[in-house]
Formats: sequence, C-alpha cells, structure tokens
Amino acid sequence: MDEFYSLGFLLNRASVSMSKLLNARLESETIDLPHSQFIVLRCLHYKDGLSQQEIARLLCKDAAAIKRTIDNLEKKELVVRSQVSQRENCINITSKGQKLIPTALECGDNVLKDSLKDIEDIDYEKLKTLLDKIYMNIEEISQ
Repeated sequence: MDEFYSLGFLLNRASVSMSKLLNARLESETIDLPHSQFIVLRCLHYKDGLSQQEIARLLCKDAAAIKRTIDNLEKKELVVRSQVSQRENCINITSKGQKLIPTALECGDNVLKDSLKDIEDIDYEKLKTLLDKIYMNIEEISQ
C-alpha cells in the first residue's frame, strides 16, 4: 500500500462501508433506522436512561448531532425524553423501540460477521485492543 492509504483513510473507509452495509440490511428488513439512529438506540438498549450529553460522550459524537438524532427517534416513537432537571433530560427506549431492537441488533451482528470474514478471532481481538489504545493515546494528548 502506498502513502495514500493512511491509517485515517483506512479507518474511515471501513467505517463508512460498514455503515452503508448496515443501512442496506436494515432497509431490507423494512427497518427505518439509519446508522446514526441505530447507534443511539443500541447505546440506550445497553444503558437506558442516559442524558443527551452522556450519549454524545459515549459515542464520541457532537451533542447537537445527538440531539437531532434523538429528535428523529422520538418522532418515530422509539425513544422518549423525560425531564430530570431544568437543564437535563433522560432518554429512554419505548416499548416500540424495544420491539425493534432485537431485529436491528441481529442486522448489526450480521454486518459485523460478514465484515470479519476470513479474520481470525485473535486478530479481531488484537484490532480492538489496538484501536482502543490509539483512542486512549489521543485522549491523553488532548487533555
């Protein structure tokens, strides 16, 4: 590979490709849930009742983008906001969202499985460790 294929380029290309494949798989299951909404709903599935700020922090996303995503999920009646204080809401999955999540997660699992075809488990674990280390290094530098 030449210099064009930098680490950033390769990471972005893989991420965008996985997002597109997930969107296509969800659409094939007639699930109206783009990747940006899927990751927020998935986050809430595992940690329900988070604030918008907590979701943004966990997903390393802009708070304004998360607000828009939650607005869209709320319009679809997949999540609901509950006021915790004057300045903070808590976001919870609705029963409609809970019914949708198993199929959506299965689509996500299948995308991951297909993406990791011909990659050994040990290499996958090593990749996750390395990506986490890169993230932690950057976080340390950024503080």
